[in-house]
Amino acid sequence: MKDEIKRHNEEAFKTSRAEQDRFGARERHVRSNQRIRAAMMIIVVVVILAIAWAIAGVMRERAMFIVAGVASGLALLSLIQLAPFRLGYTRVEQGYVVTSCVQLLRKCNFIPDTHKGVPVIGIAAGVFKERKRMYYISLPGGLTHIGKECFMNCRDLRGVVFRGESKLQVVEEKAFFNCFNLYAFCAGDEVTRVGDSAYENCRSLRCLYLGGNVEKIGNRAFASCGNLAAMSASEKLTEIPRSAFNGCRSLTSMPLPACLEKLDDDSFGYCASLASVRIPEKTACIGKGAFTDCRALKEVVICSKPEFIGFNAFRNCDGAEITFTAVKKQSKDWNGQWADRRCKIKFAK
Repeated sequence: MKDEIKRHNEEAFKTSRAEQDRFGARERHVRSNQRIRAAMMIIVVVVILAIAWAIAGVMRERAMFIVAGVASGLALLSLIQLAPFRLGYTRVEQGYVVTSCVQLLRKCNFIPDTHKGVPVIGIAAGVFKERKRMYYISLPGGLTHIGKECFMNCRDLRGVVFRGESKLQVVEEKAFFNCFNLYAFCAGDEVTRVGDSAYENCRSLRCLYLGGNVEKIGNRAFASCGNLAAMSASEKLTEIPRSAFNGCRSLTSMPLPACLEKLDDDSFGYCASLASVRIPEKTACIGKGAFTDCRALKEVVICSKPEFIGFNAFRNCDGAEITFTAVKKQSKDWNGQWADRRCKIKFAK
């Protein structure tokens, strides 16, 4: 099982990292262009002001002074566009946490590695919530914590880039909820916890890498990520919670760790492309609708002795072959309608 997860994660990392590198190259290009445009705009503004006031001084006519004043106002508006966003910080034991972002016209798309020479290690709850025209953001590799609802409803956000090796550990509840256009996310191998609905409804998300050390994911953590095709698997999960992957229509495979004890209700419901599943020996509970409407599911191998299988656990898994390797007959504790009639069920001899 570990070898399978390792191979799976290597492929997920390769895909996700390629997308991150693509966004990283774009981010460097955009920042370079911003600096060039800023320098050119300052030069143009200075030249215009110098000419306007020089003419006004020579001609000494009231109309010319008015024109020069208007030119000054327009120049000021142009310079406002160059005004940098301002981040607010709070000092904690390990470093600084970003707690606010004030911006005029220039959008925040960069969080520095340090503040006053001390590492920036986190982003507080809701800092960038519902920001418009935030197309990408560059984060420091030393960032360990992304707070609750941090990027919630940032519907224009397409890419998140970590500079250097990511040390991210925690992605809190609804951190990227409703980021419709987020395409890829590649963290390091230190992520241990993903909160409820952290990536729910990220409809464009195609590849997600969180490493193999995630110990806990929340309810609906990845629900309705309809285009998610490549995602890392964890070796340390003991539970797949309620609706965690519900509606991930493009997900074709997800190796389950040997230590998994529970598949909660609707955990993989409506994963229409999921082709095969191997349920490990320690899994005692398969919840209601756990694999409902997984219409591409053809092979299910259950290596455990489930104490409970819920109602419609394998509903509409048309023609799936479900093989029990350790159970000789159906338990009275299982729901009587746990599988579709069209499923082929084989018990151990």
